[in-house]
Amino acid sequence: MKKSAKPVRKCHACLLNLGDHCWVYHYPRGQWRDGRRCRAFDDESLHEEFRTWQKQPDVKTRRELRQEFFRTKRKDGVQAGK
Repeated sequence: MKKSAKPVRKCHACLLNLGDHCWVYHYPRGQWRDGRRCRAFDDESLHEEFRTWQKQPDVKTRRELRQEFFRTKRKDGVQAGK
């Protein structure tokens, strides 16, 4: 089977589930194989580390900066009297 980074159904309620990938594991399906329980599911230390990671400031890409600048520019249009 192809190894996918996408979380499985059991990861639905996990705090570390980012939708398209898991914050901790590259292969979340392997954590649930053979009826095992994922170690990160109830690990409070990992959850606390994840919360501090979320609070860190985001670094904006050039594209995001350009779009933000474009949205804040004044749009006066044609000036009358000139």
